[in-house]
Amino acid sequence: MTMGATTPPTIDDRFENMIISPERVLEMLGRRKVGEVSFEQSEQGDARRLLLHVEKVAIENKRLQEKTEASYLESVSHHLHEILLGELTEQLSYTDELVQNVLNLPENIGELLDALSVKACSVSKLEPIAATMPWLYDELIVVVNTPQFRRKDSRGRIIVVETLRTALSFLGIENLRTLIPSLILKRAMPQITDPYPLIKQKLTPYTTGVAITAKRLAALTDLNKNQAYTLAMLSNLGRCVVTRLYFKLFDKIQLHLLQECQKDKEQKRHEALLKVAPSANHLIALQQEFADAVSADILEWMHLMRLPIAEPMRACADKVPAQPKTLSKVLHQARTYTQIRMLHQLKLVEMKEVKPLFMEQRYPAGALEKLKTIDIFTLPLVKNEENH
Repeated sequence: MTMGATTPPTIDDRFENMIISPERVLEMLGRRKVGEVSFEQSEQGDARRLLLHVEKVAIENKRLQEKTEASYLESVSHHLHEILLGELTEQLSYTDELVQNVLNLPENIGELLDALSVKACSVSKLEPIAATMPWLYDELIVVVNTPQFRRKDSRGRIIVVETLRTALSFLGIENLRTLIPSLILKRAMPQITDPYPLIKQKLTPYTTGVAITAKRLAALTDLNKNQAYTLAMLSNLGRCVVTRLYFKLFDKIQLHLLQECQKDKEQKRHEALLKVAPSANHLIALQQEFADAVSADILEWMHLMRLPIAEPMRACADKVPAQPKTLSKVLHQARTYTQIRMLHQLKLVEMKEVKPLFMEQRYPAGALEKLKTIDIFTLPLVKNEENH
């Protein structure tokens, strides 16, 4: 988005940049980092005023040279990203491959979510499906053996849970409805995002925040709170796909182009390619273009029979105006609220900017006051004492 000098960046633009690096937002807002002084105030500024004419000319020549090099570097990066866009667009059309090979999720993930969503859900119905997913067993065993869920026998000794059935039973169905969608997202989460390591750290609380906020808003709107929660949690699967593919394709294409340069003995281009790094701007543009549509594709691919979340996700991806008291409206509201809350924590948004956005989203009466008192970034799991 190109902005005039006086136009502040939108909340959406701020949030997308904050996910990658909060410093980018400070630059967008024209703020200096803490402890940073302007060039004119620094010793370098004093020194520059004392430079001799000859040195000034040398500096100007160097600046022009750097500008030329930067322009060449930009063209090399542009070429790399053109190839990347073509490959990424093609790969995004193969949803089956995205789910199983990019996100490492099993083919029967929709069956598990369907089973969880019905009122008559039970451990005996979940166990055979969950048993086909070794990664899920590992995650559940870790959670159930944490101090929060630890049980003791009649002699006061800690019971170490080792079986899937016991883990499911100790955790309880309500906790599993919260936990399993979160573990699915955790598995899908991008792992390697250098040189932007903050992506994973920011994306996890964001996803949790949107899901918990959506669950609360649904309860205030007489919608199914578990459907809203699951939709919100899985709405970021597309973001995970785009991020994973971007970094994977960047490395692959850069290596291929470097090999071409060596073969053709293009030293200048080879040196430039080595300097080209993954681009935050390109990644943000790809997210905004494709992420929600990919999430919708994935939810449709799951063929969910009892969990009606594919349609509201598609409406969100198609930017269909969300009607009041619908799951797509709750998703929009939850995203806006969570983005603003995360930006506010880092002092990257002011209340006067926030009020119009809150009014535009038309939150249920009293919702914002209630949300203010909730920790939306921690899963609300409770110790389950049923039948034990």
